[in-house]
Amino acid sequence: MELEAITRFLSGYDNALFGSFLVSILIIISRSIHLRYSARGLREVEVQRSHVGATPRIGGVAIIAGCIYAWYNSDNFSSNYLGLIILSGIPVLIFGLLDDLHFKIRPIYRLLGAAISSVVAIILLKTWLNRVDVLFVDQLFLLSPLAILFTIFATTGVSHSFNVIDGLNGLSLGVSLSTSFFLMVIAWITSDALVVLLCLVFFLSSLGLFLLNFPWGKIFLGDGGAYFQGHCLSWVAILLLVRNPEITAWSILLIFFWPVVETVFSIYRRVNKKKPASRADREHFHQLVFDKIKRLKLFHRNSTFANSFSTFLILPAFITPSLLALIFYNATIYAFIFFLGLFAIYIYTYYKMKASF
Repeated sequence: MELEAITRFLSGYDNALFGSFLVSILIIISRSIHLRYSARGLREVEVQRSHVGATPRIGGVAIIAGCIYAWYNSDNFSSNYLGLIILSGIPVLIFGLLDDLHFKIRPIYRLLGAAISSVVAIILLKTWLNRVDVLFVDQLFLLSPLAILFTIFATTGVSHSFNVIDGLNGLSLGVSLSTSFFLMVIAWITSDALVVLLCLVFFLSSLGLFLLNFPWGKIFLGDGGAYFQGHCLSWVAILLLVRNPEITAWSILLIFFWPVVETVFSIYRRVNKKKPASRADREHFHQLVFDKIKRLKLFHRNSTFANSFSTFLILPAFITPSLLALIFYNATIYAFIFFLGLFAIYIYTYYKMKASF
Protein backbone atom coordinates (compact mmCIF):
# COMPACT_ATOMS: atom_id res chain seq x y z
CA MET A 1 0.00 0.00 0.00
CA GLU A 2 1.38 3.40 -0.98
CA LEU A 3 2.23 5.99 1.65
CA GLU A 4 -0.54 8.30 0.42
CA ALA A 5 -3.12 5.53 0.78
CA ILE A 6 -1.92 4.63 4.28
CA THR A 7 -2.10 8.29 5.31
CA ARG A 8 -5.65 8.55 3.94
CA PHE A 9 -6.79 5.43 5.81
CA LEU A 10 -5.22 6.58 9.07
CA SER A 11 -6.55 10.10 8.72
CA GLY A 12 -8.31 11.03 11.94
CA TYR A 13 -7.31 7.97 13.94
CA ASP A 14 -4.16 9.64 15.25
CA ASN A 15 -6.56 11.91 17.15
CA ALA A 16 -7.24 9.02 19.55
CA LEU A 17 -3.86 9.68 21.18
CA PHE A 18 -4.33 13.43 21.28
CA GLY A 19 -7.89 13.26 22.63
CA SER A 20 -7.07 10.74 25.34
CA PHE A 21 -3.92 12.59 26.45
CA LEU A 22 -5.63 16.00 26.48
CA VAL A 23 -8.64 14.83 28.51
CA SER A 24 -6.30 13.04 30.93
CA ILE A 25 -4.43 16.30 31.54
CA LEU A 26 -7.71 18.18 32.03
CA ILE A 27 -8.83 15.63 34.62
CA ILE A 28 -5.52 15.92 36.47
CA ILE A 29 -5.40 19.72 36.56
CA SER A 30 -9.06 19.98 37.61
CA ARG A 31 -8.59 17.46 40.41
CA SER A 32 -9.64 19.93 43.12
CA ILE A 33 -13.15 20.02 41.60
CA HIS A 34 -13.86 16.32 41.24
CA LEU A 35 -11.30 14.55 43.43
CA ARG A 36 -13.68 13.99 46.33
CA TYR A 37 -15.92 12.04 43.95
CA SER A 38 -13.39 10.25 41.75
CA ALA A 39 -10.52 9.32 44.08
CA ARG A 40 -10.27 6.18 46.14
CA GLY A 41 -11.69 6.55 49.62
CA LEU A 42 -11.65 4.36 52.71
CA ARG A 43 -13.85 1.63 51.34
CA GLU A 44 -13.58 -2.15 51.58
CA VAL A 45 -11.78 -2.27 48.24
CA GLU A 46 -8.89 -0.39 49.88
CA VAL A 47 -7.53 -3.77 50.97
CA GLN A 48 -6.18 -3.90 47.40
CA ARG A 49 -4.58 -0.47 47.57
CA SER A 50 -1.11 -0.26 46.02
CA HIS A 51 -0.63 3.52 45.93
CA VAL A 52 -0.40 6.52 48.22
CA GLY A 53 -2.35 9.76 48.02
CA ALA A 54 -5.68 10.67 46.44
CA THR A 55 -5.71 10.09 42.68
CA PRO A 56 -8.45 10.57 40.07
CA ARG A 57 -9.70 7.21 38.85
CA ILE A 58 -11.92 8.25 35.95
CA GLY A 59 -9.41 7.53 33.21
CA GLY A 60 -12.21 5.76 31.35
CA VAL A 61 -13.50 9.21 30.41
CA ALA A 62 -10.20 9.96 28.68
CA ILE A 63 -10.22 6.58 26.89
CA ILE A 64 -13.69 7.01 25.39
CA ALA A 65 -12.97 10.67 24.61
CA GLY A 66 -9.97 9.63 22.52
CA CYS A 67 -12.01 6.96 20.73
CA ILE A 68 -14.91 9.33 19.98
CA TYR A 69 -12.58 12.09 18.82
CA ALA A 70 -10.86 9.66 16.45
CA TRP A 71 -14.21 8.42 15.14
CA TYR A 72 -15.52 11.96 14.63
CA ASN A 73 -12.43 13.00 12.64
CA SER A 74 -12.07 9.80 10.62
CA ASP A 75 -13.29 9.17 7.10
CA ASN A 76 -12.54 5.58 6.13
CA PHE A 77 -14.25 2.23 5.73
CA SER A 78 -13.74 1.22 9.38
CA SER A 79 -15.31 4.26 11.05
CA ASN A 80 -18.80 2.70 11.04
CA TYR A 81 -17.54 -0.39 12.91
CA LEU A 82 -15.61 1.83 15.31
CA GLY A 83 -18.72 3.86 16.09
CA LEU A 84 -20.79 0.73 16.73
CA ILE A 85 -18.18 -0.78 19.08
CA ILE A 86 -17.89 2.48 21.03
CA LEU A 87 -21.68 2.74 21.26
CA SER A 88 -22.00 -0.84 22.50
CA GLY A 89 -19.44 -0.17 25.23
CA ILE A 90 -21.32 2.76 26.78
CA PRO A 91 -23.51 0.67 29.18
CA VAL A 92 -20.55 -1.08 30.81
CA LEU A 93 -18.60 2.20 30.89
CA ILE A 94 -21.46 3.88 32.77
CA PHE A 95 -21.74 1.08 35.33
CA GLY A 96 -17.98 1.22 35.90
CA LEU A 97 -17.85 5.01 36.15
CA LEU A 98 -20.64 5.00 38.72
CA ASP A 99 -18.46 2.79 40.90
CA ASP A 100 -15.47 5.05 40.23
CA LEU A 101 -17.58 7.97 41.47
CA HIS A 102 -18.25 6.10 44.73
CA PHE A 103 -21.82 5.00 44.09
CA LYS A 104 -20.77 1.54 45.33
CA ILE A 105 -21.98 -0.49 42.37
CA ARG A 106 -21.84 -4.18 43.32
CA PRO A 107 -19.76 -6.47 41.04
CA ILE A 108 -22.88 -8.32 39.91
CA TYR A 109 -24.30 -5.09 38.47
CA ARG A 110 -21.06 -4.26 36.72
CA LEU A 111 -21.15 -7.74 35.18
CA LEU A 112 -24.74 -7.03 34.16
CA GLY A 113 -23.54 -3.84 32.47
CA ALA A 114 -20.90 -5.85 30.59
CA ALA A 115 -23.54 -8.38 29.51
CA ILE A 116 -25.83 -5.58 28.28
CA SER A 117 -22.94 -4.14 26.26
CA SER A 118 -22.32 -7.57 24.74
CA VAL A 119 -25.96 -7.92 23.71
CA VAL A 120 -25.86 -4.44 22.17
CA ALA A 121 -22.67 -5.35 20.27
CA ILE A 122 -24.28 -8.51 18.89
CA ILE A 123 -27.30 -6.52 17.70
CA LEU A 124 -25.27 -3.69 16.16
CA LEU A 125 -22.43 -5.74 14.63
CA LYS A 126 -24.67 -8.69 13.69
CA THR A 127 -21.91 -11.11 14.59
CA TRP A 128 -20.84 -13.47 17.36
CA LEU A 129 -18.33 -16.24 18.02
CA ASN A 130 -18.81 -19.08 15.56
CA ARG A 131 -16.02 -21.34 16.85
CA VAL A 132 -13.51 -21.84 19.64
CA ASP A 133 -11.48 -24.56 17.88
CA VAL A 134 -12.61 -27.31 20.23
CA LEU A 135 -14.17 -30.00 18.07
CA PHE A 136 -17.31 -30.96 19.99
CA VAL A 137 -17.97 -27.45 21.22
CA ASP A 138 -17.76 -26.09 17.68
CA GLN A 139 -20.52 -28.50 16.67
CA LEU A 140 -22.77 -26.90 19.30
CA PHE A 141 -21.97 -23.49 17.83
CA LEU A 142 -23.96 -24.49 14.75
CA LEU A 143 -26.95 -23.62 16.94
CA SER A 144 -26.96 -19.81 16.91
CA PRO A 145 -28.67 -19.35 20.33
CA LEU A 146 -25.92 -21.38 22.02
CA ALA A 147 -23.20 -19.50 20.15
CA ILE A 148 -24.75 -16.16 21.13
CA LEU A 149 -25.06 -17.14 24.80
CA PHE A 150 -21.43 -18.27 24.88
CA THR A 151 -20.36 -15.01 23.19
CA ILE A 152 -22.14 -12.97 25.87
CA PHE A 153 -20.54 -15.08 28.60
CA ALA A 154 -17.05 -14.84 27.08
CA THR A 155 -17.06 -11.11 26.33
CA THR A 156 -18.55 -10.30 29.74
CA GLY A 157 -15.80 -12.35 31.37
CA VAL A 158 -13.04 -10.67 29.35
CA SER A 159 -14.43 -7.22 30.14
CA HIS A 160 -14.41 -8.06 33.85
CA SER A 161 -10.93 -9.56 33.64
CA PHE A 162 -9.36 -6.26 32.60
CA ASN A 163 -10.73 -4.78 35.82
CA VAL A 164 -9.38 -7.70 37.86
CA ILE A 165 -5.81 -6.96 36.79
CA ASP A 166 -6.15 -3.20 37.30
CA GLY A 167 -4.14 -2.87 40.50
CA LEU A 168 -0.77 -1.38 39.57
CA ASN A 169 0.33 1.67 37.60
CA GLY A 170 0.27 0.77 33.93
CA LEU A 171 -0.67 -2.91 34.35
CA SER A 172 -4.18 -3.05 32.87
CA LEU A 173 -3.28 -0.29 30.40
CA GLY A 174 -0.08 -2.14 29.49
CA VAL A 175 -2.06 -5.31 28.83
CA SER A 176 -4.50 -3.28 26.72
CA LEU A 177 -1.62 -1.84 24.69
CA SER A 178 -0.12 -5.30 24.25
CA THR A 179 -3.47 -6.85 23.31
CA SER A 180 -4.38 -4.21 20.73
CA PHE A 181 -0.85 -4.25 19.28
CA PHE A 182 -0.64 -8.02 18.77
CA LEU A 183 -4.19 -8.23 17.44
CA MET A 184 -3.18 -5.50 15.01
CA VAL A 185 -0.07 -7.41 13.88
CA ILE A 186 -2.04 -10.62 13.26
CA ALA A 187 -4.67 -8.60 11.40
CA TRP A 188 -1.86 -7.07 9.30
CA ILE A 189 -0.45 -10.53 8.52
CA THR A 190 -3.89 -11.72 7.38
CA SER A 191 -4.47 -8.48 5.41
CA ASP A 192 -7.51 -7.51 7.47
CA ALA A 193 -7.26 -3.72 7.15
CA LEU A 194 -10.53 -3.17 9.03
CA VAL A 195 -9.25 -4.79 12.24
CA VAL A 196 -5.82 -3.12 11.84
CA LEU A 197 -7.47 0.30 11.95
CA LEU A 198 -9.76 -0.62 14.86
CA CYS A 199 -6.80 -1.90 16.87
CA LEU A 200 -4.90 1.28 16.12
CA VAL A 201 -7.62 3.46 17.67
CA PHE A 202 -7.77 1.46 20.90
CA PHE A 203 -3.97 1.28 21.06
CA LEU A 204 -3.57 5.06 20.72
CA SER A 205 -6.40 5.92 23.12
CA SER A 206 -4.80 3.66 25.74
CA LEU A 207 -1.39 5.18 25.08
CA GLY A 208 -2.67 8.70 25.74
CA LEU A 209 -3.71 7.71 29.25
CA PHE A 210 -0.75 5.39 29.81
CA LEU A 211 1.71 8.28 29.40
CA LEU A 212 0.22 9.92 32.50
CA ASN A 213 -0.55 6.76 34.44
CA PHE A 214 2.88 5.11 34.23
CA PRO A 215 5.12 5.37 36.13
CA TRP A 216 3.91 8.18 38.42
CA GLY A 217 0.23 7.28 38.65
CA LYS A 218 -1.15 10.79 38.13
CA ILE A 219 -4.47 9.33 36.96
CA PHE A 220 -5.97 5.83 37.16
CA LEU A 221 -7.84 3.85 34.53
CA GLY A 222 -10.67 3.07 36.95
CA ASP A 223 -13.38 0.43 36.70
CA GLY A 224 -15.12 2.25 33.86
CA GLY A 225 -11.99 2.40 31.73
CA ALA A 226 -10.97 -1.19 32.48
CA TYR A 227 -14.40 -2.64 31.66
CA PHE A 228 -14.73 -0.49 28.54
CA GLN A 229 -11.33 -1.52 27.20
CA GLY A 230 -11.96 -5.20 27.90
CA HIS A 231 -15.30 -5.01 26.10
CA CYS A 232 -13.98 -3.20 23.03
CA LEU A 233 -10.88 -5.37 22.63
CA SER A 234 -12.88 -8.58 23.01
CA TRP A 235 -15.15 -7.50 20.17
CA VAL A 236 -12.25 -6.49 17.96
CA ALA A 237 -10.84 -9.98 18.58
CA ILE A 238 -14.18 -11.59 17.65
CA LEU A 239 -14.29 -9.63 14.40
CA LEU A 240 -10.73 -10.75 13.62
CA LEU A 241 -11.56 -14.39 14.35
CA VAL A 242 -14.86 -14.47 12.44
CA ARG A 243 -13.44 -12.68 9.40
CA ASN A 244 -10.31 -14.85 9.17
CA PRO A 245 -10.94 -18.62 9.45
CA GLU A 246 -7.20 -19.37 9.26
CA ILE A 247 -6.63 -17.77 12.68
CA THR A 248 -7.00 -20.19 15.59
CA ALA A 249 -9.06 -19.13 18.58
CA TRP A 250 -6.25 -20.40 20.84
CA SER A 251 -3.88 -17.75 19.50
CA ILE A 252 -6.45 -15.08 20.42
CA LEU A 253 -6.72 -16.63 23.88
CA LEU A 254 -2.93 -16.43 24.18
CA ILE A 255 -3.09 -12.70 23.49
CA PHE A 256 -5.67 -12.35 26.28
CA PHE A 257 -3.74 -14.82 28.45
CA TRP A 258 -2.92 -12.63 31.45
CA PRO A 259 -6.35 -11.15 32.26
CA VAL A 260 -8.19 -14.40 31.47
CA VAL A 261 -5.90 -16.67 33.49
CA GLU A 262 -5.74 -14.25 36.42
CA THR A 263 -9.53 -14.09 36.54
CA VAL A 264 -10.11 -17.84 36.18
CA PHE A 265 -7.53 -18.63 38.84
CA SER A 266 -8.94 -15.96 41.17
CA ILE A 267 -12.36 -17.56 40.91
CA TYR A 268 -10.86 -20.99 41.63
CA ARG A 269 -8.93 -19.93 44.73
CA ARG A 270 -11.92 -18.09 46.17
CA VAL A 271 -14.23 -21.04 45.59
CA ASN A 272 -11.57 -23.33 47.03
CA LYS A 273 -11.31 -21.19 50.16
CA LYS A 274 -15.09 -20.71 50.30
CA LYS A 275 -14.77 -16.93 50.06
CA PRO A 276 -17.38 -14.70 48.35
CA ALA A 277 -16.29 -13.86 44.81
CA SER A 278 -17.20 -10.21 45.40
CA ARG A 279 -14.98 -9.74 48.46
CA ALA A 280 -11.71 -7.92 47.75
CA ASP A 281 -8.40 -9.46 48.81
CA ARG A 282 -4.66 -9.00 48.29
CA GLU A 283 -3.98 -12.40 46.75
CA HIS A 284 -3.89 -11.49 43.08
CA PHE A 285 -0.61 -12.28 41.35
CA HIS A 286 0.28 -8.62 40.78
CA GLN A 287 -0.41 -7.75 44.41
CA LEU A 288 1.87 -10.53 45.63
CA VAL A 289 4.61 -9.19 43.37
CA PHE A 290 4.08 -5.66 44.69
CA ASP A 291 4.05 -6.77 48.34
CA LYS A 292 7.40 -8.53 47.84
CA ILE A 293 8.97 -5.65 45.92
CA LYS A 294 8.03 -2.97 48.45
CA ARG A 295 9.80 -4.94 51.20
CA LEU A 296 13.14 -4.42 49.48
CA LYS A 297 15.24 -1.66 51.00
CA LEU A 298 15.58 0.00 47.62
CA PHE A 299 11.82 0.67 47.51
CA HIS A 300 11.07 0.97 51.19
CA ARG A 301 10.50 4.73 51.08
CA ASN A 302 9.04 4.96 47.58
CA SER A 303 5.77 3.07 47.17
CA THR A 304 5.10 4.62 43.76
CA PHE A 305 8.42 3.37 42.40
CA ALA A 306 7.75 -0.10 43.83
CA ASN A 307 4.29 -0.05 42.24
CA SER A 308 5.56 0.77 38.75
CA PHE A 309 8.58 -1.53 39.02
CA SER A 310 6.21 -4.40 39.83
CA THR A 311 4.41 -3.76 36.54
CA PHE A 312 7.77 -3.80 34.75
CA LEU A 313 8.57 -7.20 36.29
CA ILE A 314 5.24 -8.65 35.17
CA LEU A 315 5.74 -7.37 31.60
CA PRO A 316 7.23 -10.66 30.25
CA ALA A 317 4.25 -12.58 31.65
CA PHE A 318 1.82 -10.97 29.20
CA ILE A 319 4.22 -10.26 26.34
CA THR A 320 5.49 -13.86 26.00
CA PRO A 321 2.05 -15.45 25.37
CA SER A 322 1.32 -12.76 22.78
CA LEU A 323 4.60 -13.43 20.97
CA LEU A 324 3.72 -17.13 20.86
CA ALA A 325 0.28 -16.21 19.53
CA LEU A 326 1.96 -14.30 16.74
CA ILE A 327 4.15 -17.28 15.83
CA PHE A 328 1.35 -19.87 16.00
CA TYR A 329 -1.62 -17.75 14.93
CA ASN A 330 -2.72 -20.45 12.47
CA ALA A 331 -1.52 -23.56 14.37
CA THR A 332 -4.27 -24.72 16.73
CA ILE A 333 -2.39 -27.60 18.38
CA TYR A 334 0.75 -25.60 19.14
CA ALA A 335 -1.20 -22.60 20.42
CA PHE A 336 -3.26 -24.92 22.66
CA ILE A 337 -0.17 -26.68 24.05
CA PHE A 338 1.61 -23.40 24.81
CA PHE A 339 -1.50 -22.02 26.50
CA LEU A 340 -1.68 -25.03 28.84
CA GLY A 341 2.08 -24.89 29.46
CA LEU A 342 2.01 -21.20 30.35
CA PHE A 343 -1.01 -21.76 32.58
CA ALA A 344 0.92 -24.42 34.48
CA ILE A 345 3.91 -22.08 34.84
CA TYR A 346 1.59 -19.35 36.14
CA ILE A 347 0.14 -21.64 38.84
CA TYR A 348 3.58 -22.93 39.86
CA THR A 349 5.00 -19.40 40.11
CA TYR A 350 1.98 -18.16 42.04
CA TYR A 351 2.21 -20.83 44.74
CA LYS A 352 6.00 -20.55 44.89
CA MET A 353 5.69 -16.82 45.51
CA LYS A 354 2.83 -17.30 48.00
CA ALA A 355 4.90 -19.80 50.01
CA SER A 356 7.76 -17.30 50.32
CA PHE A 357 5.71 -14.86 52.43
